[in-house]
Amino acid sequence: MRSAFVRSILAVALTAAAGLAAHAAEPRTPSLIAASQAPATPLEQRVDDAFFAAFPLYEMARARFNAAINPLNPHPFPPNGAPAKRRALIDHTARDVTTPNNDTLYVATWLDLHHTPMRVQVPKVGGGRYWSIALIDIFTNNFAILGRQHEGDGPLDVVVVGPNWKGPLPKGRVIRAPSNDVQVVGRFLVNGQADAPAVHTLQDGIAFTPLIAGARPLPQWVPVTSSIDPANFLAVVNEMLSRNPGPTAEAERFASWADLGVGGGAYAFARSSPEIQAAWKKRLPVLHEALKAGLRHGARQVAGWGVPPPNVGLFGTDTHLRAAVAFGGLSALAATEAVYLNLENDPSGRPLDGSHRWKLVVPPLQAKGFWSLSMYEKDADGRLFFADNQIKRYSIGDRTTGVKRSADGSIEVLLQNEPPAGDSSNWLPAPKGAYAITLRAYLPSDAMRRGEAPLPRLLPAE
Repeated sequence: MRSAFVRSILAVALTAAAGLAAHAAEPRTPSLIAASQAPATPLEQRVDDAFFAAFPLYEMARARFNAAINPLNPHPFPPNGAPAKRRALIDHTARDVTTPNNDTLYVATWLDLHHTPMRVQVPKVGGGRYWSIALIDIFTNNFAILGRQHEGDGPLDVVVVGPNWKGPLPKGRVIRAPSNDVQVVGRFLVNGQADAPAVHTLQDGIAFTPLIAGARPLPQWVPVTSSIDPANFLAVVNEMLSRNPGPTAEAERFASWADLGVGGGAYAFARSSPEIQAAWKKRLPVLHEALKAGLRHGARQVAGWGVPPPNVGLFGTDTHLRAAVAFGGLSALAATEAVYLNLENDPSGRPLDGSHRWKLVVPPLQAKGFWSLSMYEKDADGRLFFADNQIKRYSIGDRTTGVKRSADGSIEVLLQNEPPAGDSSNWLPAPKGAYAITLRAYLPSDAMRRGEAPLPRLLPAE
């Protein structure tokens, strides 16, 4: 999921001894650390802890840099200005976004709250359409999700202020952000391409307006090049720490890493000791390998489906999960808004493959927004994209035209490469090779978030 639309358009484009004792005693997440191999020395262990805690800052800086500054982006959108908009649903021709969805169109921007509050306005959505506007802090927490769940059809008119803002405010609803830099990701449900113009009208009606005319965003000076380069990693992280307050619950931890260069400015790595420099250089490549677990980190297997932890998007102090999701699913919605479940193997544990025919029995799912099943082919690197097929169907869900339901409300989805011999109304075409399926459920029930609600069952096709 690596930030779906947001990442696609952007790609074009503080003492140490006390901290060491405290961190040595802290519980660690076994799966992520095991994947990275156990660190050999206490110093390397501290580097690991600092990296996992700080990595989301780097990824958010990368996204912001690519959006507004990167010269390779032909259509930059600076903070506090007009948002970027995805106008067309993604199909099999897109290869810049792994695990895309075929359900929503997007609006994305960045707010810079250093010198001005920002007014966010969304016109009336109407028609019961699912929509959401996620406000995400610099540590990747969804500190507010506005939309269908709380605002109904809208309209929405809210002012967002920075954590230290003390100036005047207008009357009305005010949201105080935990960071000065805020990522905004808006999602609007589309019922097929014919419905897209209605969503375009909504996109064009969304406004982000500074309350203080002429207030300029604070420049982002450090170029984002490679998080495997310790000098660039620390320089970027430190700039983001200088721009934004860190989580209160983690202030002591971040302070304890001052000798490692965290919080030490743009040249912190060069000023650190040779031993510390060597530890960073040794650990960074290994730790990046650990992060490849992405959204699978901490997931439970329920009826063959990988169910992610319930604190995705609202991480608290779970720095390992926060880092893994920043790597594999930056800007993921909180589970209170949406859950993403993945199916990659058949009941015998073999990887799903288009040479076999299956049916997926989907019970009435507990999702008040909408649900959909997306079919992805796996490329040689394991990345997931839509596969070309003769009926141009990449997903199937509660809104798919012509789908037939059983008497109990369930849907039998046919998963196969060739068209069914009979009725193809419920066919979700599979590629010839390896594939995976993602179930998206928006506004899920508590039971579904916990993985306790009935889920689709994979059975051999008759």
